[in-house]
Amino acid sequence: MASETVRIKKRALLSALESAKSVYPNEFVGLFREEDGILRELIIAPFSEYGAGFSSFSDFHLPLDPSITGTFHSHPSSSNHPSKGDLEFFSRKGRVHFIAGAPYGIEDVKAFNQKGEEIQFELVD
Repeated sequence: MASETVRIKKRALLSALESAKSVYPNEFVGLFREEDGILRELIIAPFSEYGAGFSSFSDFHLPLDPSITGTFHSHPSSSNHPSKGDLEFFSRKGRVHFIAGAPYGIEDVKAFNQKGEEIQFELVD
């Protein structure tokens, strides 16, 4: 496990988890906006697609916003480990990536860096 720790607003992570529950059994994908070193806000990209075994969004529809530094997606199984496709995505998008496995509680979430190494996350109010 990499020694890096990312800080995230509890409200933002809970919002992502609720979104994952709302599209279950499909996968959900979202982005996190960072401010002052803390992931603070969940962004849902326009025209996102949620399906069985995949979720996606088009970069074309995203604003050029350097504060978007994190991603979140869900797996409909209990697995919160990255797939080969996830690892490819991690290498192209953002600096931190969250994966939640069902049933989508905080304890079902893991965070990873761009290399796919698990990192710690800290919830902040």
